[in-house]
Amino acid sequence: MILKKVSIYIPAYNAEKTIKQTINSVINQTYQFDEIIIIDDNSSDDTYKIINQFENIKLIKNKQNMGLGYNRNLGIKTSNNEIVASIDADVVLDPEWLNTIIKNFQSEDNIMCGGKMTEKLVENKFNAWRAKYYSQNWGQNDLDNPPFLFGCNTIQSKNIWEDVGGYDEKLLTNGEDIDYANKIKSISKFKLKYCSKALCEHMQNDNLDSLSRRVWRYHSFGYKIKKPSIYKTLKLSIKQLKFFFSRSFKDLLKFNLYFIYINFIILVNFIKLEHINYKNSKK
Repeated sequence: MILKKVSIYIPAYNAEKTIKQTINSVINQTYQFDEIIIIDDNSSDDTYKIINQFENIKLIKNKQNMGLGYNRNLGIKTSNNEIVASIDADVVLDPEWLNTIIKNFQSEDNIMCGGKMTEKLVENKFNAWRAKYYSQNWGQNDLDNPPFLFGCNTIQSKNIWEDVGGYDEKLLTNGEDIDYANKIKSISKFKLKYCSKALCEHMQNDNLDSLSRRVWRYHSFGYKIKKPSIYKTLKLSIKQLKFFFSRSFKDLLKFNLYFIYINFIILVNFIKLEHINYKNSKK
């Protein structure tokens, strides 16, 4: 295998609980990254201090919180290599992640690949619920041109980013990966690939409030209707109601009553958050 130099960037915002594990997993790859870039998106906790403890890392600190779309563009723009990987600041890579996924670049250049992320802390019922209903992978088998690649762990040729015009910087917390994948799929010479053997784990540890907000952000920012409106709020609320009945029926069959409770609270909080977002947009 011809060795290729790979950069990796990690957007980080208030990631003090997980960033050290994330960095160590990057450093301890069997196939070494040539360049490690971390973007501290104006964190208010000890994220910056923890990152500063590591050597040979290019650390960028934003003067204000800019969001995911901006930071993804910044990470790729400032990287020195033609192949650029990215993981979230709460993701821990398997030691063989890069060695596994880089093999896709031996025969093709115009590709973007994503690995398989699973939830680590599933003893927490909120994380277990998220693993069941919002898993960030496409299953056990490799897949060409999946609907999109989850932004939590990806690698791509830099020329793709240049040709499609980068990430949408208006997408601050969610939806930038789906939007970006759609841009790539619109150009026939580019391909998406899901690599089921490139493994990593998600270290996020939710409570009911953070889970509710996570679900709301995923649907509200990733939805085809971007601008807040009564119509959008109604459409998304109906969609969540359908999810509630569908999930609760399955959970009832398995006597998983606590998941039914989570389903209900997620529905109520989602409608509240979407309504608040609409009201704030009118100010």
